[in-house]
Amino acid sequence: MTETPADRSDDTLVTCFFKDAPVPCGSDKVSPTSMQTAPSPVPSPRFSALSVVLRLSGRRIVLHGGSSFVLGRQRNCDIVSPRAAKGDDAARRRTLKVSRRHCVIFRTGLGWCVRDGEGDGRSSFGTWWNGEAVSAPVIFGTAPGMLSLGGPSAVDSVAFDVCVTGASLLLALRPDAAESHVLLGGETPLDVADAHLAGFITFFADGAFHWRRSGDRGVFVPGTRVSGIAGDFWVE
Repeated sequence: MTETPADRSDDTLVTCFFKDAPVPCGSDKVSPTSMQTAPSPVPSPRFSALSVVLRLSGRRIVLHGGSSFVLGRQRNCDIVSPRAAKGDDAARRRTLKVSRRHCVIFRTGLGWCVRDGEGDGRSSFGTWWNGEAVSAPVIFGTAPGMLSLGGPSAVDSVAFDVCVTGASLLLALRPDAAESHVLLGGETPLDVADAHLAGFITFFADGAFHWRRSGDRGVFVPGTRVSGIAGDFWVE
């Protein structure tokens, strides 16, 4: 099922880290779309697990295991905002609106949620869910939507399409979704991230990213090639 590659490019993705501490919900009186009581401050990072990157032709899918993730420009965020291409002034203006530690996505018994800033801090230009400013923690719900960092629209912000699939959450970077992040809260079919991964079910347990397909099962091991139905892909 896997083999060690003899040759591959050093095209890499920024390193992602994880925290393993969940964030409490706060009040029991919670509306379906937002929380009026802010959760306790997110604990200081305790980097305890590694991400794994699946690289298909021209696309990267990053699998994450945990229950609380920081998004921002700082390199030790769990999900690091992409850098603008050289000479792309519009993209550079958008990325500069992303704070070093911009927002936190966390999982609770009520579902996946987002809050602006980390701890007692707030981002400089705000976090937006479907064009509405996130002033208190918001539950994503089950309907697809857009999370934007730095402004209400994809034009003036770094934006992600968000889709909840079972207990997991998919973040697809706009505009071309060349980079996707899957926050694993349970067993997840990988075709939600890319049709070329149809048949693979993945989950995070015991510090490893496991897969199963058609009776076979194993672990995604960095530095190997995996055969899929539509062709091979690399595990970085």
